[in-house]
Amino acid sequence: MAEWYYKKNGVTVGPFSDENLRLLIRQGRVTGNSLLRISSTLLWKTASDYPELASCFTTEKEEPDALTAEIQSVDATDFKFSCPVCHQNYTGAIALYEGKSIVCRQCGAEIRIPAEIVSPAPVPELLPEEIPEGEILCPHCWNSFPRQYIMYISTHPSLIGDPVCGEHEQKRFFPVVFNAIGQPLDSEGMVCTDMACPHCHLRLPASIVDLNSISISIVGAPASGKSYFLTAFTHRLCKILPEYFSRSFLDVDPQMNSMLNAYEKMLFMSVRKETFVALPKTQQTGEGFSNQVFLNGIAVDLPKPFIFEMKPLFSTGREQDLNVIFYDNAGEHFQPGSDVVMNPATQHLSHSNGIIFTFDPTADAAMRMECDRMDPQVAEPLKVTDQNVLLCEMISRLRRHANLRTDERYPVPCVVCVAKHDVWSSLLNRDLRNENPIRTGGGNALEATLDVDRILDISFSVRELLLKANPAIVNTAESFFEHVVYVPVSNFGTTATRDASGAIGIIPEKIDPVWTEVPFLYLLCKLGLIRRTPPDRSDPVPPMPGCRILDGMLVFEHPENRRRVLLPPEYCGAVLTIAGKRYRLPENEQEKFLRKTSGKDSFWD
Repeated sequence: MAEWYYKKNGVTVGPFSDENLRLLIRQGRVTGNSLLRISSTLLWKTASDYPELASCFTTEKEEPDALTAEIQSVDATDFKFSCPVCHQNYTGAIALYEGKSIVCRQCGAEIRIPAEIVSPAPVPELLPEEIPEGEILCPHCWNSFPRQYIMYISTHPSLIGDPVCGEHEQKRFFPVVFNAIGQPLDSEGMVCTDMACPHCHLRLPASIVDLNSISISIVGAPASGKSYFLTAFTHRLCKILPEYFSRSFLDVDPQMNSMLNAYEKMLFMSVRKETFVALPKTQQTGEGFSNQVFLNGIAVDLPKPFIFEMKPLFSTGREQDLNVIFYDNAGEHFQPGSDVVMNPATQHLSHSNGIIFTFDPTADAAMRMECDRMDPQVAEPLKVTDQNVLLCEMISRLRRHANLRTDERYPVPCVVCVAKHDVWSSLLNRDLRNENPIRTGGGNALEATLDVDRILDISFSVRELLLKANPAIVNTAESFFEHVVYVPVSNFGTTATRDASGAIGIIPEKIDPVWTEVPFLYLLCKLGLIRRTPPDRSDPVPPMPGCRILDGMLVFEHPENRRRVLLPPEYCGAVLTIAGKRYRLPENEQEKFLRKTSGKDSFWD
């Protein structure tokens, strides 16, 4: 149903239903020369230019029905009431207004005050099921809604207390009155600029309303270094994306990202870089980690998202501005049985465009024995976690929330991020600092490309290590996800430090992260948002002997140990290094043909 706005003395007033607009026309408050627009467009036209309103101006005007003020509250001598057309609020003395008529200063409607003013019956709240699905997805509660259902956060100090966010929060409201430049006003006439979700009433950055979004979920065991990892790679992206990929990476909401900004300041902007620092453990709930709201009478903890804006520095007609939303949950959120109504902290997984599962070798019984024993993370008393249980629990939740069949594979790409590379680097036998996957030059001088073949080559080596130490992780991930790669990262780039109290952290001046940005760059490439380096066909690499593509999987005999290898289709066309020798895997001819004929590889195509 259309909603209408009209200009009154340069002020935008509305929205009005079709019925209320026609009532204003009958009262003569809106004439054929009044400027109107419909909620679905920003175009203003005179009222007489709308064919659906033509009959209102050609028929003889009838005496309009009397409009009665909506009484909101009554005390001993005063009462509050509002206009039934535009809902502008008023306060007055009962003795002066009873039985009188006034003209609304906002919409111009003539309204009557009842001869006997009594307290109104309670008005029911707008129920969640009354809000239709729409184009905006809330990053807090993951409910969608149309643009016209956006709520605003009041600013007047007297408007304290919200039924969803709590008694100490400013009241949320649906705007009906706007100033001359289109900003909504609260019931006390103050300008309000902060928006909120109509479901959970939590604050929404303006970019969530204006731009498309992608979200990345970071999952892992307790103490696997997720917070260090998120801090390190977002810090790196602020430098790498503008320098190599002609995109800025901006913090669009410092208030919402305050915890991540504090972590970054501790690690990368410390005044005393020689002083030991350690990040606090990510909590399941509490200020800074989650927001508690009241939904359907239940106190629910929703995790805080970290929101950035990625936008092109040069217009090429292909790129778009978009939000990038990160979720960092405590490892305890993925313990079996913790996915409950009061704490739906991991439901963002089913809305994610990419998943990063952080595997901690120091918490794995087999790999821990091979790690650097001098690192305090390994030297401290044995602490082992069955990380495959967490991965299985994550997959179970994805199946439930995405409503997948038990035999259905998940199309969203997953990066198994093998953390703390600095303590197990001797096992990989590859110097990651000399393995930069970012390629400059080529045909596009403004934008680098990502050497996915190099990432896949190292991914295969890491996969081989995991198959020896914890094959369940590999088998579980590849049986559920269609696209899986394994990326080694080091948040510190150096050995961790233990201080006098026994806490494990790092000296800021020694931090030099390795490959922390690669998982996110890989996901951007998979989504078509950055370009992949074209394969070098001039390099005479022999094909992998006997390699075939069966049921979408690459199958071949390992050149060294002669066991059968099954790889996801992700590796099609890649060049693998095995025992110092290089082999090229066959390309997926069907995907190659589709890519050539369509020319579409963008996330937005």
